[in-house]
Amino acid sequence: MLLDAVVLVLREVLEAAVLVSLLIALSLNLRLRLSWLAWALPIALFGAYLFASSLATITDALDGAGQEVVNASLQLGIYLLIVAIVCCVLLLRRSASPTIPLYVFMTLAVSFAMIREGSEIWIYVTGFAAVTEYRTTIYAGSAIGAGIGLSVGVLLFAGLRAIPASRSYTACLTALGLIGAGMVMQATLLLTQVDLLPAGKPLWNSSALLSEQSIAGELLYAVFGYEATPSALQMGLYLGSLALVAAVPFVLRDHNRGSDACA
Repeated sequence: MLLDAVVLVLREVLEAAVLVSLLIALSLNLRLRLSWLAWALPIALFGAYLFASSLATITDALDGAGQEVVNASLQLGIYLLIVAIVCCVLLLRRSASPTIPLYVFMTLAVSFAMIREGSEIWIYVTGFAAVTEYRTTIYAGSAIGAGIGLSVGVLLFAGLRAIPASRSYTACLTALGLIGAGMVMQATLLLTQVDLLPAGKPLWNSSALLSEQSIAGELLYAVFGYEATPSALQMGLYLGSLALVAAVPFVLRDHNRGSDACA
């Protein structure tokens, strides 16, 4: 039970911690204020509590698929916000663009991530802590898992700040793209589980190399959407999501060239 609590809380905390670390490092590289984080934290806490307290109602919605649909919507929302963040960052690097939209997108991305992960932790901890014999183990495991996840986030942030700003900038945008595509993969899996998307035959099975049930597999799933048996639809959406983020710099460059030519 202790190990289960550590892994579950670590998995949930790690995803949000990595995203927050990347956005903080990116903000500091761009010499932006961190006021967006001060807004994101209370929004996330309130949203996670509201989600967890309304879980029964959410679960019963859409013929029992409500929880999966809401979680998938949050993940797809995070992906779209990541695309918007990448666009704003690239525009900000090339001109004195307004920073308010970027602050809003960062606030919402972190809020959505923390709402989803925080509600999962809240439900798990309060559910098992209600059983007296599990209470101490659950609290201890949750504290250890949260501590490890936050430590990884701090180490990632320190590493990004230790390398040259240009490399840190590129690393942040690349990692954001991978995380966003992972969100799409997770959302696709959830919608497949409730038959809103077709399952399809798996293209391969990498369970022998890295099982989804292993600790490493669970953590890779949490951060990058690792799937040992992806279908053609899942891989198509994943690669398409990556391609969309990768295309943003080229689209903006062509747009800027067109604007300069008109001028």
